Amino acid sequence: MNGWAGPGREATETRRLDREREGSLDNMTCLLVCFPGAPRPCEEAIRKEVLLDAALGRRVAELCASASEPPSLNTVFRTLASEDIPDLPPGGGLYCKATVIAEAYSRFCQASRQRWVKGQKGAEEPTGAHSSSALPLEA
Repeated sequence: MNGWAGPGREATETRRLDREREGSLDNMTCLLVCFPGAPRPCEEAIRKEVLLDAALGRRVAELCASASEPPSLNTVFRTLASEDIPDLPPGGGLYCKATVIAEAYSRFCQASRQRWVKGQKGAEEPTGAHSSSALPLEA
């Protein structure tokens, strides 16, 4: 132990390190200052962002549905990057919307899997077992 650090210092350092381990993984601190008269979010910008997110989701679904086999997320992203998409955020463009694209892709893949499973279950049923049969089945 050096001359200026006492036993209390070790305990303080340990507590500080424990708090750091529990904190943010990216060591980034955000400070939000609110005051009367602060600028409010622009309703028009919010509306445009919601419309853009919906349009990207539809376009991802179109790309996936029109392919003969499911494209990879990377292929979908590259295809979107080659298209002229209006109202993308300045300074980041399509990359700012990577999460929106990934979520739309995931939703489409999940819905496709569910349809496939339902189709497989339906194919396993005997043909006369459906209650909506065109021929009435009487016992």
